[in-house]
Amino acid sequence: MNMKAIKLLSLFIIGVYFTSCTDIISLDLEDPKPVLVVDGYISDIDTTQWVRLSNLENYFADGTPDFTVYKTAKVKLIEDSIEIANYAFIDSTQRFEIQYKGINGKSYQIDILLPDGKHYTSSSELMQIVPKIDSLWYSVNQDSGTPGPKGQDFVFSISTQETPGIGDNYQWKTYINDAYRFEVHDLNFSNDQLVDGQYIFNFEVFGLSKTEFDEIKEEATDNRVFLKIEQSKITSKYYDFLFLVFQQTRQVGGPFAAPPAEIKGNVFMITDENQTALGYFYSASIHSQEVEVTE
Repeated sequence: MNMKAIKLLSLFIIGVYFTSCTDIISLDLEDPKPVLVVDGYISDIDTTQWVRLSNLENYFADGTPDFTVYKTAKVKLIEDSIEIANYAFIDSTQRFEIQYKGINGKSYQIDILLPDGKHYTSSSELMQIVPKIDSLWYSVNQDSGTPGPKGQDFVFSISTQETPGIGDNYQWKTYINDAYRFEVHDLNFSNDQLVDGQYIFNFEVFGLSKTEFDEIKEEATDNRVFLKIEQSKITSKYYDFLFLVFQQTRQVGGPFAAPPAEIKGNVFMITDENQTALGYFYSASIHSQEVEVTE
């Protein structure tokens, strides 16, 4: 046997050795200590405004969090430092709700008193009027074997006028047949650093595959599919929060991934600001457009 063959045989044996020594390690993580999780916002739409409260779940927990764990808590809406409304817990939705319309130019926060006496509040959030979406449309990739822009078959775009003056921040939410798209890959937000004061035409905000479109259409009672885009103007603090969420959930697994970091929200204990809850309560001015999606 020549020297080259011996080297190849040695490498094969080493590879088999390391493969045979591979063990599967199962992690058994303890349940975390109770940490308040807050999810909610207020908009300038005359509708039901809501807040959801829960606790931090185990990493391997299945299903949705228990949103009834703090159902006896007292939650108040504060407008320009004045308490103006009490939220009521609704069993059917498992949320604290009020009927209210936020006012642009005013600041909002919530006050939370838990059953155990712990008292939280959120940082003040200024509501700023958002530019309107002038038009919403979509393009269809005719060649099913070649995905369109964003790797999807249906690409949805908007046109809108960006407000002059640097420092504006925006978020775009997508609803399909009134169902909010809340997965991490649907997260869409930006600032105006590169487009300040410009008219934005053909801005791609969402992509949908043909396979998913067919599934949604089949599940709809009337076999029709409607997509709605909400354009919101948000505060710089909430933009920073979304950016951190994006970094820690989307940009992972590669050599240029962001280092692990705590995702801090804007809800904290009144007696100790270092004791923070998870999540965020924000204010947003909203304008939306809807389009029916057909083939």
